[in-house]
Amino acid sequence: MTQDEKPHDSPEKKQERSSALQEYFGLLDSATSDPENRDIWLLRAWGVMHYIRGGAGECEHCRQPVRLAIPVTAERLSGEILEYSCLCPTCTFLELRQSHRIIMQVGDARVEYPHEDSLS
Repeated sequence: MTQDEKPHDSPEKKQERSSALQEYFGLLDSATSDPENRDIWLLRAWGVMHYIRGGAGECEHCRQPVRLAIPVTAERLSGEILEYSCLCPTCTFLELRQSHRIIMQVGDARVEYPHEDSLS
């Protein structure tokens, strides 16, 4: 039994954890073999590890469960800066429509997404 397993975990729960752990290792491998996208892979790996350790996160906007809960900072068009511990993909895109950019960061792994008007 591993540290994260509980004696009463169902076989399905054990299989889910095992699959998530394999996904985590695959993401770490991708981070080392794809240096251009390293931070994206590392953030996804962090999200998977967070999921393995504590289950799904909860979107701070809509309260939906989020498997890859990654912290988000939104720099709003109004100048306001908002910090979220977790947003679902839909709410992340909605937030981006109201922001100069959103930043996903854990440690040194950082990915920025600019507002669509910044891309033209």
